[in-house]
Amino acid sequence: MTAKAQRLLGVLALSSCIGLAGVAAATYVTWPVNTLGNYLHHRQTQQEIVRALERSIAREPELLTREFYQAWLAEEKGDFTQAIQDFESLRARSRPGTDLHLHSSLHLARAHGANHDPEKELATYQALMSRYPAVSLISQATFHLRQGEKEQARLLLDKALAQDAKDGSLGGDRKLAVMLRNGLGPAAGRSSP
Repeated sequence: MTAKAQRLLGVLALSSCIGLAGVAAATYVTWPVNTLGNYLHHRQTQQEIVRALERSIAREPELLTREFYQAWLAEEKGDFTQAIQDFESLRARSRPGTDLHLHSSLHLARAHGANHDPEKELATYQALMSRYPAVSLISQATFHLRQGEKEQARLLLDKALAQDAKDGSLGGDRKLAVMLRNGLGPAAGRSSP
């Protein structure tokens, strides 16, 4: 190999090393907000949820609660068809008004959404209206926000907050409802005071 070829090879190797160092530095500096970092963080969080659900299934003595965790595990693993079947079955067998019935319904709606069936997702949230009006209104509002329908979300949040002013039905969800509503600004056609 000639001296000229060796120098060229050395320059190429040096520039490659500098380029890789630059990429590594940029990744390090932007780590919390870069796409790769977000993907890895999401994946790590999901794996932690899966492990926690597997532990909960193994030690849960109550049959319906164990079945809830199994359905949730199917949802986390992306088996939405199985999760939907399991949550529907669980919801039908749990007593209305209980936390298990409510959480099974909410997860069922979420599984419908993840399974690309927004109509069933919204219908499941709406079906909660008679027994869980505050949760239903907030769930519907977040659904409409994800769909980009801000005015519909604003109306639902206003309704939830008005009902809460009368009876305190939002409870711990009031803070979330206020935060979401404040983020939407004034209603269409009205200016802020």
